[in-house]
Amino acid sequence: MANPHRLTTDQVIDLIKEETGTEMAIGTFRGYVTRGHAPAPVEKIGRTPLWKRSEIIEWAHNRPGQGARTDIPKRKRRTAQ
Repeated sequence: MANPHRLTTDQVIDLIKEETGTEMAIGTFRGYVTRGHAPAPVEKIGRTPLWKRSEIIEWAHNRPGQGARTDIPKRKRRTAQ
């Protein structure tokens, strides 16, 4: 029996839309995973990667918005003295 807490890529995309109202292409999500900007799969069945439902929900609610640069380290602001 399949684990209901493990999601295929299609189910991840549907869950992101359900949780945030934002549509995301499968290729976009796969790109995020490849670059380490989204959770990695927790297991595979054959060649099908599966993600943990709770990790996807947390990531979907906390991921940077459109246009956010995640490749540039944030700099601390200097305060006037």
